[in-house]
Amino acid sequence: MKKAIAICLVISCGIFVSWLSLPDRPDTYVVFAHATNLNQELTTALTNRLKQNHISYQLDANGNVFVLETRLKDAVICCS
Repeated sequence: MKKAIAICLVISCGIFVSWLSLPDRPDTYVVFAHATNLNQELTTALTNRLKQNHISYQLDANGNVFVLETRLKDAVICCS
């Protein structure tokens, strides 16, 4: 009985510690390039550079390019 309680306590502590280490919010995408500043050729060149540097991005219906907020600095460095 004491072994079962000890095992449950250890597992509970492990779950609690892993829960504390989770980030407060998931990664969010931020606007990296506005469609008003891009034509099709520039958009293609920009997305190719992001792909080459393994930076995930999203395009919206208007043609804006979004990158993960955590990778924004890397995107600026690779596309400058």
